Amino acid sequence: MPLAGGHRPLLAALVTALVLALSSGLACAQADPMQPQSVPSATAASPLKIITLVSGDLKATRRFYQGVLNMTPQPWRVDGAAAARLVAHWGLAPAESVLGVSFTSPGLPGAIAVRVIQATGASLSNRPGYDSGYAGALGLGFPANGLKSRDEIVSALGFKSVVGITSMAFSRADKTTYDVSEVHYEAPDDVLVLGVDRGDLRPVGEIEPSIGIGGPAYSSMILRDAKSATALFGDTLGYELRREMNFRSGGPKGGMRLPAGAEVRFQQWFSPGSSSGYLVLMDLLDADKPNPNGLSAKNRGVVMWSFEARDLGDIERRARKAGVQVMQPPTVIPQPEGGNVRSLILATADGFTVEVTER
Repeated sequence: MPLAGGHRPLLAALVTALVLALSSGLACAQADPMQPQSVPSATAASPLKIITLVSGDLKATRRFYQGVLNMTPQPWRVDGAAAARLVAHWGLAPAESVLGVSFTSPGLPGAIAVRVIQATGASLSNRPGYDSGYAGALGLGFPANGLKSRDEIVSALGFKSVVGITSMAFSRADKTTYDVSEVHYEAPDDVLVLGVDRGDLRPVGEIEPSIGIGGPAYSSMILRDAKSATALFGDTLGYELRREMNFRSGGPKGGMRLPAGAEVRFQQWFSPGSSSGYLVLMDLLDADKPNPNGLSAKNRGVVMWSFEARDLGDIERRARKAGVQVMQPPTVIPQPEGGNVRSLILATADGFTVEVTER
């Protein structure tokens, strides 16, 4: 039925408001490249679910993740045949029992869990001396509102930052920049943990208002060739490259302690539609970066990333088509936290372990 003349101004006002709202949303999306530009229905794999690390000091590790990040611990132990299956599937050091603690952030949707496995006997480090120049997993990061008070807590718990709180400029698509405050902490087992305060921009990951921090929102890795990331994370897991840029290191005073002027290729990969559980991948363009101890799950440090997928058969087919190394075909294994799961083991081009489990 045609609208009466008196209703036309109202309709025009509604249309104008809708256009302005859409324009505002688009402007916000363009102003903040970290926010989703796609929908979750397109996903092949979930956001990063679990970061697994091997520790030579469970007591210190628990003090860090429980005290610094306010995460909830769940001790566990796997014995006998179940332990043997885990050791073989994940490539751990031989052991009759696998012991550890898993840390979660209840009440913070999207926060990544941290699974810690106790090292058996003497073990090498995947990142000796926190050296950012080696290929392999670097660590993880968490969002924060204000870093000064958290820094005081970290110091009181006996841990230290690399160079204190620093600021880094990030670029937008329109060539403008915005500043982010960061602090790199030296967690046990040569793992770097980064606190990120995005100021007036929306934090990437949920934050608990009462303490001003969130659970782990991403994990980072140094690659020997950034181009290798596409086959595994793009073609196989279906992640989107939401940001790619180059920056130059400020030198030893920076959180990564790279040589002054070192050029770094910087990538951020997200599961489509997600705003947390993402990957930060960096390629040091000025140097070859072999790791002296390799990237074995037998070593200390971050040894595995775990994702979820609806169809492991599809993920395996995609991996083989993309030329990604399949280390272990889909196999039912016990989860340390309880229950069984089908698990597929892939590897990055540098040999880092990537697990995909089936929902």
